Amino acid sequence: MKLAVFQESRVGGRASNQDRVLLTHTSDAVLMVVADGMGGHLQGEVAAQITVDLLGELFHQQAVPKLQHPNRFLINAISAAHQAILDYAVQHRLPEIPCTTVVVALIQDDMLFWCHVGDSRLYVLDQNGLRLRSRDHSQVQRMIDQGMLTEEGALVHPERNKIYNCLGATQDPDIDIGERQFLSPGVTVMMCSDGLWSQVGNEELQKVFARRHVGQVMPALMTVAERRAGAGGDNLSAVAVTLLDPAVDIAHLPGMLDTARMPAKLPRPAVDPTVETMHREILASLPPKP
Repeated sequence: MKLAVFQESRVGGRASNQDRVLLTHTSDAVLMVVADGMGGHLQGEVAAQITVDLLGELFHQQAVPKLQHPNRFLINAISAAHQAILDYAVQHRLPEIPCTTVVVALIQDDMLFWCHVGDSRLYVLDQNGLRLRSRDHSQVQRMIDQGMLTEEGALVHPERNKIYNCLGATQDPDIDIGERQFLSPGVTVMMCSDGLWSQVGNEELQKVFARRHVGQVMPALMTVAERRAGAGGDNLSAVAVTLLDPAVDIAHLPGMLDTARMPAKLPRPAVDPTVETMHREILASLPPKP
């Protein structure tokens, strides 16, 4: 499997970073995770770290080199992460249980399997634009679904940060299993915390990803979101891949991955001058919010 890849987490305007990300693989499968530790809860970053660590561990235990039952793996792994967070709180006698959102994607056999809990999002973009976006488990999303609020209004609603589904809650999480998607060369899967998606709209995503891969887009997109949020901005994190034609030669190209040849721990790629020019073009095309 040949991919353009991206993963990054920034602290934004916060004192610490409670987001955690993971991109790992075997020769035949890729696992992507974004977990956003909930800032209103003690040690939210611990819940996020437990989640990405355990999902990565279970993936490498069971993907040999791919998973027999992808959706079953997703459900069992997320449930195990939830229980591990509860166990951690008991063992350390915490006054409250750490909580986190999570969005997980698994790619194998040219198929995307995915799930989420909370308001960290998954997007699928192809040559026709935005094919898929996950639905947040939030109070404002319920209001949107009921026709009481618009997408634009949700971004400034006073309850926009209230979610009703997470890992670490006293009740078991409602794991939302998404419809599997066939992936062909040129399709991008992007997952992010709300620090990114709250600052960049669907139409803007479609615009900047048109005929571009994640390495050409994501660094600039992160910078746009960080600048728009300003000094009070949230942590912002993303993991993203664009599928490439199997015949393309990616040897020595920065930000590229051939799962059959490269190690599971991905080095941080250098950015070539051509991509830097594209970043400047994207930054110019997405001005600060008024």
